[in-house]
Amino acid sequence: MHDNSLPHRLPRVSPEEQRIVLLGAGNVATHLARALHGLSTRLGRCRITQIYSPSGVSASSLASTLEGEVRSTSQLTELSQDADWYLFAVRDDALPSLWQALAGHTSGIWLHTSGSTPLEAMAEYHQQVGVLYPLQTFSKAKAIDFSTIPLYIEAGEGETLSQLTQLAESLSHEVHVATSAQRAVLHVAAVFACNFSNHLVALAEELLTSHGLPQKALLPLLSETLEKLYTLPASEAQTGPAVRGDRQTLERHLSLLQGRPELESLYRLLSEQIQSRSKLLHPYPPLLRQRSTHEGLRREPTRARIRSGRRGDSTER
Repeated sequence: MHDNSLPHRLPRVSPEEQRIVLLGAGNVATHLARALHGLSTRLGRCRITQIYSPSGVSASSLASTLEGEVRSTSQLTELSQDADWYLFAVRDDALPSLWQALAGHTSGIWLHTSGSTPLEAMAEYHQQVGVLYPLQTFSKAKAIDFSTIPLYIEAGEGETLSQLTQLAESLSHEVHVATSAQRAVLHVAAVFACNFSNHLVALAEELLTSHGLPQKALLPLLSETLEKLYTLPASEAQTGPAVRGDRQTLERHLSLLQGRPELESLYRLLSEQIQSRSKLLHPYPPLLRQRSTHEGLRREPTRARIRSGRRGDSTER
């Protein structure tokens, strides 16, 4: 818990300036720094005063892109002790050691940006704590409009939540209050929807280029798929050979993937998942049975008859 033997100094809430110490200089930290530095809020104008990174190199690089005097450091002992905000935008496994090092040595409000780290974990080290979780994927080289990013916030007590809300609403048009448990679910869901899907696209691109096809050939298809998700549940937007029970196409695809066992097993798993979750009237048997031979895995079609599913689906991709 918070060490009450160490003096806790309340943050200075200036009507003119909100001083921010940023810990981290990676993808999330970079975009937050660009969005926050010079931002006008009801609390005052924000200014990044210091940026910390373990080596100091990335912190220095980020600081050089911001207007005015922004100091960088690799030493926690050099951080200001009386800033208004301390924003921790680092890997989850780096958070506890930073909190422990700074516990009792700063005033202000501590915020972390993690999707999976509960607020209570930080509250053991400091009194005024909160979470500012941007539900978005970030890359340093790609500019992004922060005002369009959904922000999920949480705070330990009412006044901190009030100040955090004002800061968040100045950053984004979409701000939600979420508990640590809700945020953890959001984070897991985001991994499925974003990280896993991007990995599948990367595999698809490798497959295309290995056969002399353009790497970005699937972009129109992906754009249309995403467009449909704005108006349809993903389960209703599902198309392809698995959902319509097109066994002949499925087996041709698996034959094409021979020699790529990682892709073949992934194709099999996802196709069976799609089939098991589909709304077709007749359940499907397993896509393909596997048996071990001295030659390795051999595909053996099941003999059960597969119905084509809903009327009109037979040619839908």
